[in-house]
Amino acid sequence: ENELSAKYGGKGFDTSLVDQTCLVDKCSLQAKACLADDPDCRKGLTCTAKCKGDNTCITGCMARYGDENLDNLLKCTIEDNECIKIAILDGGADKYGEEPRSPAPAVRNFNMNSLEGQWYKVVGFNPNYDCYACQKNSFSVPDENSPPFRQNNKLE
Repeated sequence: ENELSAKYGGKGFDTSLVDQTCLVDKCSLQAKACLADDPDCRKGLTCTAKCKGDNTCITGCMARYGDENLDNLLKCTIEDNECIKIAILDGGADKYGEEPRSPAPAVRNFNMNSLEGQWYKVVGFNPNYDCYACQKNSFSVPDENSPPFRQNNKLE
């Protein structure tokens, strides 16, 4: 994790953004599962803290050490209870004419059944996301009343 923070680390960590009482009162189970019981989660949290807010660095930490315990701790502390304050942009559609451009034109008359089977993601359009491990997706044809089934597995 040190090479990520050395390359991308931000200017400093603002401790006023962390409510320690909230962490203890509302997220202690998730913190224990991460810090006491899961070495990868502990490394991921340490790595992320060393990034000092730099998104590229944090993405690298999550790709290398992310797991269910880290997800649960971050969800509790950031999303559910706001123990850690982060900048979040308001949701909503992009203004007309300011939408991101698609990397390629949409396929006309696309047949969803052609996706059925196993597919491997090895590279994409985002250099930050591409540092995640190779992933295997499985697709199956849905019945009329359900969305397409997709399963995503990270390969070790």
